[in-house]
Amino acid sequence: MKSANIKRLGTLTLLLLSATSQVQASELFPTLTSSKTIGVQVKIQSFTPIDAEQIKAAGFTFVRFGVWSNSLGGKAYQKQVSDAFAAARSAGLPVLMTVRSTKPLTTSPDNIDELATAGEAFANAVMNLEVSYRSQLVAIELWNEPDLETYWPTGKFNTTFVPFMSATCKTLQGKPTTTPLIGFGFARAPSASTPSTVALNKIVSEYPKCLSAISYHPYGMTTAQISNAQAFIQQNFHLPGVISEWGISALTSNGGIEGQASKIAKFITDVKKLNIPLTSIYEWKNSDSGSNDREKNFGLLTSDGQAKPAQMAVKTQLNAE
Repeated sequence: MKSANIKRLGTLTLLLLSATSQVQASELFPTLTSSKTIGVQVKIQSFTPIDAEQIKAAGFTFVRFGVWSNSLGGKAYQKQVSDAFAAARSAGLPVLMTVRSTKPLTTSPDNIDELATAGEAFANAVMNLEVSYRSQLVAIELWNEPDLETYWPTGKFNTTFVPFMSATCKTLQGKPTTTPLIGFGFARAPSASTPSTVALNKIVSEYPKCLSAISYHPYGMTTAQISNAQAFIQQNFHLPGVISEWGISALTSNGGIEGQASKIAKFITDVKKLNIPLTSIYEWKNSDSGSNDREKNFGLLTSDGQAKPAQMAVKTQLNAE
């Protein structure tokens, strides 16, 4: 009898925790509901209203795309960004906008003052984008995979990221936006052994009101590992964890297009159970510009828009809610 009572109490506790998590999810990102938290990544140069309609029909509730702060001075690029927002708006899809620079922030990465100045300039670019597109934004993500050299062109992440992003957060925290800010799209989930944790400890402790959530990309992680990462983030930074990018390429080693479909379906099932407030799948279409076969074949559709089994698997999962 005692064992049965304990089991019932444990089940009740889990249900209460689940309900609490869902309430927090909808409060964290007001444009989403607690049961509709999964979106998909697109590229602004190829994203069209037709894509947006298909994405909406598949059951996704937002799109994620990147905006490069170093390109914002060009009118052609500005139009590309505004066209992407217009395509999303045509289908009623809000946007998770990831902002970063594709060029080094300074010619003197050891100069802390220059990094701070670059951080302030970046924050101003983010605020200008927020003013222009706030009605369409789920959230703004500050950077993408800075813990990888490819996406942190300034170099020396361990010594340059904190001065830059601290200045960014100081500026943003001083002028609060209505749009949630998340960061920093880490390639590896923060844990006790990662450089991301060292950086977050400094930034979040100094600027606790800068971020609404910690974002990361759990490629190759099991459900248990993702669950542990979520707990680590909450316990250490007192913020929820969100997944701003995850995908599986349709390589033969992954089971081809059928293996891709089954793995994506399982991933969606798992993140629903974990009540993660926001998850973005990589990506809507294959990328012919990818540097190798793996990078070219993450799409739910082929590059010319033909549906792969993964597209139907996603549609089945998301429209069953």
